Amino acid sequence: MKNIKLYLTVLLTATLISCESELELNPKQSIDSNSALSNEAGIKQLLVGAYSNLANGSLYGGRTQIMGDLLGVSDNEDYAHIYWWGTFAGFGDIYYKTIINDNSFAEDLYRESYDVINTTNIVIENADKIKDLNSRKNAIAEAKFIQALVYFDLVRFFALPYENGKNNSQLGVVIRPKAIYNYLGTDLSAERNTVEEVYTLVENNLKLAITDLPSTNGIFANKYAAEALLARVYLQQQKYPEALASANNVINSDNYNLSANLIATYNHAADQPEDVFSIQITKQNGDNQINNSYASTQNGGRGGDISIGPGYFDLFNDSNDKRQDFYYENDFGDALTSKYKDQFANVTLIRLAELLLIRAEANIRLNSAVGDTPANDINKIRNRAGAGNIATPTLADVLIERKLELAFEGFWIHDAKRNKEDIIGEDQNYKYNDPRLVFPIPLRELNTNKKITQNPGY
Repeated sequence: MKNIKLYLTVLLTATLISCESELELNPKQSIDSNSALSNEAGIKQLLVGAYSNLANGSLYGGRTQIMGDLLGVSDNEDYAHIYWWGTFAGFGDIYYKTIINDNSFAEDLYRESYDVINTTNIVIENADKIKDLNSRKNAIAEAKFIQALVYFDLVRFFALPYENGKNNSQLGVVIRPKAIYNYLGTDLSAERNTVEEVYTLVENNLKLAITDLPSTNGIFANKYAAEALLARVYLQQQKYPEALASANNVINSDNYNLSANLIATYNHAADQPEDVFSIQITKQNGDNQINNSYASTQNGGRGGDISIGPGYFDLFNDSNDKRQDFYYENDFGDALTSKYKDQFANVTLIRLAELLLIRAEANIRLNSAVGDTPANDINKIRNRAGAGNIATPTLADVLIERKLELAFEGFWIHDAKRNKEDIIGEDQNYKYNDPRLVFPIPLRELNTNKKITQNPGY
């Protein structure tokens, strides 16, 4: 066994422990390598720690989604889908597209992502300690799913966009294929892999996870969560036949159903039938950071750092659509989305509505009706919100429907890039592949990695 100390923050919550009896271990703030890596219990504890680290505010506890919203919208007050009112300079720089290479939020996303990747690499390399073969395969598959999720967002934020049909040899992010057990004295210098290589890793990880994960897995990733994420990955790459097939598999699994109404869709501490994969938030592992920026002080937020702008309301063309009224006002009269009103609610990363929209979009683009017609898929979502049917939806209809349904959930920058949409700024417009819509490689990484190349403009 490696004669070093391995310090990993393992934030085991009561929720995590109670839902999976085989993972009922005494929570520790740090564990050494001998206890963590020499037995089955230690490896399983590290895996739970990786899930818990996903709930970190800098990752999927909320800030990843916030940055996707702030980066992907106009700062022009006449067109803005959201307004930024907060005092965090790093978020403000993202909103106004004036990011610098020591932006603390971008750096935290980068650093925490690689911490999670390293933990999952440790799990994979030491999974042989898990005696039961099925349990071992499951642990590796869960670790691969977590890696895929993190690498996918790293390459979307820190690299120029993937473009289908082109040579995606531009620099992506560094792939770390091996665990690092001792950072002291280890040369971690490495150039970034290409965008194509990162997407290939993500796809391969998810395909393995789909094969080896069970259909149900409590609050942890199951095979349908992996397939749903793969559908999102394919859509981002404009691989529409593949996106269609994956989304259709999840929808046809009958594991998930749309919530009955808008209120039931959001602000819950336990996963609902619409939730395909959620980040579990408890009082033990921190609060819901997306709620922190979007909610009033009465609802556990900062008062409304982010409010809804006219650009969002202008998208509606049906007076009966309840989504345009799904907000409340703070003390300043700003419109705050009702999607976030509980600081300890789970953060849903993937829900069935997104899969229906992926299937509808892919079918429209391919002039097909696999699984169901685009009209039926879109109208299920619209009808839940009280909106009328669209008899023959166009591509424009489904793209607007994504903006209406998935608003304030972190999709804006990624949809703008894959659809090659300009972002209208206060003083200038930004094309979908503008380097200013890409985060800088953090200064801290540049100082320790002598081989890595900075993004243009930084």
